[in-house]
Amino acid sequence: MLKHSDGCNVIAIGAGPANLSLAALAAPIPDISLSILESSEEVKWHPGLLLAGAVMQTSPMKDLVTPADPTSAYSFLAYLHDKKRLYQAIVRGLASVSRSEFEDYLRWAAAKLANIQFGEHVTAVELRGESFSIITSCGNHQTGTIVLGVGRVPSLPEWGRNAPPNEVFHGSSLLVRRRELSGKRVVIVGGGQSGAEIFLHLLSGACGPLGALTWVTRRANIFALEDSPFVNEWFFPQHGYWFFDQSEAARKQILERQSLASDGVNGSTLRAIYNALYDREVHRRAYPAHVEIRVDTTAEDLRGVSPVRLDLRQRKTGTCSQHVADIAVLATGYRTEIPSFLAPIADRLAVLNAPEGSQEIVVDKDFSARFDGPAKCRLYVQNGARFQHGIADTNLSLVPWRASLILNSILGRLAYDCGPATGVIKWNSVGFEGSC
Repeated sequence: MLKHSDGCNVIAIGAGPANLSLAALAAPIPDISLSILESSEEVKWHPGLLLAGAVMQTSPMKDLVTPADPTSAYSFLAYLHDKKRLYQAIVRGLASVSRSEFEDYLRWAAAKLANIQFGEHVTAVELRGESFSIITSCGNHQTGTIVLGVGRVPSLPEWGRNAPPNEVFHGSSLLVRRRELSGKRVVIVGGGQSGAEIFLHLLSGACGPLGALTWVTRRANIFALEDSPFVNEWFFPQHGYWFFDQSEAARKQILERQSLASDGVNGSTLRAIYNALYDREVHRRAYPAHVEIRVDTTAEDLRGVSPVRLDLRQRKTGTCSQHVADIAVLATGYRTEIPSFLAPIADRLAVLNAPEGSQEIVVDKDFSARFDGPAKCRLYVQNGARFQHGIADTNLSLVPWRASLILNSILGRLAYDCGPATGVIKWNSVGFEGSC
């Protein structure tokens, strides 16, 4: 149900794809004023993983705006047209857009929006009467409506949290900090897309000739991304509505069954790795001197550093061993946490303790937080409700739909049609047709 707003002064925190989508879709609406506060000096989208050859796992048509407004001036096609690359991109094909090009698209959109305040770090959100006071490194802002879009944080196993950051680090920082890897023994932990890309990057010699390269995953094999037409209907609006209505236990089971639809490895990446390993045998390449892939194996503890000593356990047999390396790269995914700047109002928010160490602010169908505060104060949460809204919540696929839903709720009217798309699978949800 739409909520009617007494005012449309909105402050969004974080300039990632979620809030860039919100701003782009809000741009043509005259009765809303929206600004974004971003702590960085520029748009940064997974800068540590912009590896050469890394491609998107979603269609570029699932950009900031197209599924909600195909005529928008902020679409990926408009970006290609502006960059004079549209004809060439059509000939080349849009099935494998690189992540670096998509980041350039996000920067292009941000420059066109011109309502992003960079270098403004939010330190606290407080209640002042019937409005929020947002305290930042540059001053204070008052608003009745906040849209949170700060993204997720790297998830580290307990044994890796206090390790020296130059020897044990999350894969998301691989390219952020310069590290000398030549001659080193490197172990990668994690069998998803990031782990595969990092393995291929290091195997190719991009960081110098390694002494040894080992890839460890608890999965039974290196599995491909599930990318069939029927699986992709999990990323439709109607599936999100249906998922929201399920019990907490059912949601957990559903997400476990869907894991390879969001965290499998691109077929092209798998083929590139296999070909590189084959060519290594053919040409008898000397570096890395030793290469090994260990599946169905769990990294359970860190016994020391300089060198790194990882306790490994083979899951089926229970056999334990110790792996010695100089560097451990943890491609262990991400989790959702409640930002520290919400501490002043945290006791007024409902919180869900989710699996994988995540904590989610409890939200409704329009992504508004369940907030025990003044009725005029509303907080919306983007990219932070995977265990409530489903697999697509942390994926780019439904970013414009979610932003449209939030804008409709803020405005109190139907600015964008958020109804279900056509689909071949009928989810047993009722009551969402024609409403937001």
